[in-house]
Amino acid sequence: MYLKLTILIIALIISSCSYLNELRKKDPFVLKTNDKKSVYFKSFDHSENKKEYKFIVVGDAGSGFKAQYDVANAIEKKCKNNNCDFVLYLGDNFYDYGVKSLDDSQFIDKFEKPYKNIDLKFYVILGNHDYRGNIHAQIKYSKKNKKFFLPNRVYKVKKDFIDIFAIDTNIPYKKQTENLLNELKNSQARWKIVFGHHPRYSSGLHGDASKQLANMLDTSLCNNADFYLAGHDHHKEHTYSKCGVEYVIVGTGGASLRGILSNKNNFSISSYGFSWFKVNNNEAYFEFLDTKGNVEYSFKKSK
Repeated sequence: MYLKLTILIIALIISSCSYLNELRKKDPFVLKTNDKKSVYFKSFDHSENKKEYKFIVVGDAGSGFKAQYDVANAIEKKCKNNNCDFVLYLGDNFYDYGVKSLDDSQFIDKFEKPYKNIDLKFYVILGNHDYRGNIHAQIKYSKKNKKFFLPNRVYKVKKDFIDIFAIDTNIPYKKQTENLLNELKNSQARWKIVFGHHPRYSSGLHGDASKQLANMLDTSLCNNADFYLAGHDHHKEHTYSKCGVEYVIVGTGGASLRGILSNKNNFSISSYGFSWFKVNNNEAYFEFLDTKGNVEYSFKKSK
């Protein structure tokens, strides 16, 4: 019995090492951690000469379940009544194992169909479930479908007075930390919004970030960003303000909900829905909404 258990443990270790080695082969952050001249954040200017932007934030959506369609319908109604300019899509885009290829039917069933009536650009990042599949297929798909914007694992989008930073929290290595810190410090934007899949602080099942990710986020965000938006835990939460950053979780786009395990936040609720932001030069406002359009919580930050 002990021999079988030992063999099983060794097999699991070998399997894990093989996966990590394969990931390293494909991962520019690992391959080039010593290449200080490399810049991994691809930059895009999507300014529209607006004085105010309104946008949706939602993650952990790609289940294909009825709940995903319910959230999509609620987003459609909100944007019809209050206008929206784009969507920040917080990862775990395809459950449970990502996509296999560019021809995977999940692109249709879990993205195109649910959001067919939402004529907005989705700024996309990768979640841990996406990494179980072919993440490169998602990047290639963004060239095929302009609605699904994922040009790189990390990128920056300028929206006039807002800079939006898409990061990959699955690979919180030193080089990404350095690059994100430099990008944030060099940004002249009035508002700086960072979004990644894993939260820094969470009252949900997964809890706070791992030591490595916490270091990356603390080093780069503190006193340099205004908002950090994440999913991963399947609830809505505004944790608290810390060193100038508002930490927000919106992992309620369609995957099975999970409960709130602690009470260390300004607000948290386990209900399907999304967040709607309105940002102008002097004020950033957001609210959590359920699938019926009810406002569950709102917050305002001024400059």
